[in-house]
Amino acid sequence: MARPDVQPSSGTRSPAHRLRRRAWPLAVTAVVVGSGMAFCLLWGEVVRHHNYWVYPGDIWGAYRSAHYIGWGAFGSIYAVGTGLVTFPGILLLFTPCAMLTGHLGLTESFPFYVPHPTSWLVLGPYEMLLGCSVLFACDALAERLGVGPRRRALLCVAQGIVVWPLLAIWGHPEDAVATALALYALGCALDDRWTRAGWLFGAAVATQPLVLLALPVLLARAGSQRALGMVLRAVLPSVGLLAVPLATEFHLTVHALVDQPNFPGIDHVTPWTPLAPHLGGHGSDATVAAGPGRLVALAGAAALGWLARRWRDRPAQLVWALALALALRCLTESVMVAFYVWPCLAVALVVAAAHRGRARSVLAVVAAAGVTVCAQSHLGEWPWWLLVNGGLLITMLAGTSARRSSSVHEAVPIPDSAAGDQGVPAPRPAMV
Repeated sequence: MARPDVQPSSGTRSPAHRLRRRAWPLAVTAVVVGSGMAFCLLWGEVVRHHNYWVYPGDIWGAYRSAHYIGWGAFGSIYAVGTGLVTFPGILLLFTPCAMLTGHLGLTESFPFYVPHPTSWLVLGPYEMLLGCSVLFACDALAERLGVGPRRRALLCVAQGIVVWPLLAIWGHPEDAVATALALYALGCALDDRWTRAGWLFGAAVATQPLVLLALPVLLARAGSQRALGMVLRAVLPSVGLLAVPLATEFHLTVHALVDQPNFPGIDHVTPWTPLAPHLGGHGSDATVAAGPGRLVALAGAAALGWLARRWRDRPAQLVWALALALALRCLTESVMVAFYVWPCLAVALVVAAAHRGRARSVLAVVAAAGVTVCAQSHLGEWPWWLLVNGGLLITMLAGTSARRSSSVHEAVPIPDSAAGDQGVPAPRPAMV
C-alpha cells in the first residue's frame, strides 16, 4: 500500500506485475476450484458408488433468494421459506448467475432434492471463485506485514486447505468474501485511507454480518476523530439493503436477522445450547436462537477493541486482535457449524506467517489443518467443542508477539527498480 506522499511507478501498477505478485493465490484458486468440482461430481459415483453428485445443500436456499431479487421481489427474500438468515449482499453477487441458469432452464436442488442439479455446473465454479477472493486478500495483507515470497507461498497453500471445505462442502462463499473485504479494509486503515476502508468494511458487513466482530479493532486504529465516519460507512450499505425487506415483511425479516434460528439436532451442540431461547420444533427439527450468543461475542469484541488501542501503530498486533475477535464467535455460539471456525483460522495464519520464528508458522499451519479436519467430524458435544476451540487457541498463540513490520509507517523493502524517478524511497506494495 503506497503512502500518500509516495506514488508507485507505473510498473508497480501494471497488470503483469500484479499477476506476478499474486501468482500463488491464482494457482491455489485454480486448484481449489478444480478439486472442489471434481469432488462434487465424482465422489458420489466413484467412492460411494451411488448415482448422485455431492454438493453443498446450504447454498440452494440463498440461490433461490437470489432468483427473487432478479424477479423484482427483493422485499420477500426473508419471507419465502428459503432459510436465509444473513444480510443480502451475497445475493446480489448470486443474482446474475441465478438469472443465467434460470434462462437456460437448468435444474436446482430447491425446494426438492435433485441428484444432478445442472445449475451446479455453473454455480459451483462461480461460488468457489468468489470464495477464493480471500486468498488474494490474505496474501496482500501478508505482503503488507513484510512476509517474504517463500513463506507467502506456503501461506497460500495452507489457506487453500482451510478454505476448501467452506466452499466445496458447505457452499458459504459469503464468509470468505466478507473476510476478504474486511482484510482489504484493514489494509486501507493501516495506510490512513479511511474513506475507502469504511466503504470496504460496509460491503463486508452487507455480505456477512459476522465481520462486525472486527469493527472494534478497526476503530482502535481509527481513533476517536475518525470513529463516527467509520461506523457510518460500515452500516449504511446494510441499512440500505435491509430497508426494503423490513418495510415489506417486517416480522419475518426481524425473526430471521435477530433470532438467527439454528438447529442443535443437526449441527454441533455447545455448552451454551441449553441457555439459548428455544424457538420451536422437536428432535432434528428443533430450533434455538443463535442471536443472543452473537451479542455476547460482539460485547467481547468491543472490549478487545478497547484494549487494542495500544496497538494502533503495530500492524501485526492489530491483525492478531482481529483474528481473536473473529474467534469469539466460536467460543460463544449456541450451536456450532463446522465452517464457523474458518474466518479466525484464515486471519490467524496470516499473522503467524508474519512471525520471524519458522516453528511458529509451522505450528499454526498444523493446528489450523487439525481444526479444519476435526470440525468436519461427528464427535460428542464436549470432545468436539474442546478440540476445535483448543486448536483455535493454539493457532492464535502461534501468532503472538509477531515482530515483522512492527510499525505502521515501516515500508516493506522492494526492488530499487520499483522506486520512482525522483529519488524517493520505494513505496509499500499495494494490497491488490
